Amino acid sequence: MVTIDEARAAKPTLRRALESVEGVCGVGLAQRGDETDWVLRVNVASLRARKDVPPVVDGVPVQVQVVGAVTAF
Repeated sequence: MVTIDEARAAKPTLRRALESVEGVCGVGLAQRGDETDWVLRVNVASLRARKDVPPVVDGVPVQVQVVGAVTAF
């Protein structure tokens, strides 16, 4: 189980690791299971970007979600 504080602490490391990865739309936190288990969530535009996302950062699991292209309304 990963606490929200552990996930928050790992988020900047993941953001830095993904700065040059094309197709990353966002990095955030998400609950996994119950309210005491957290993961890092990366939204990507395509499956191609997914391969460059690490599965774990600082002991925190990383979930990848393909959301397609993100545009402003």
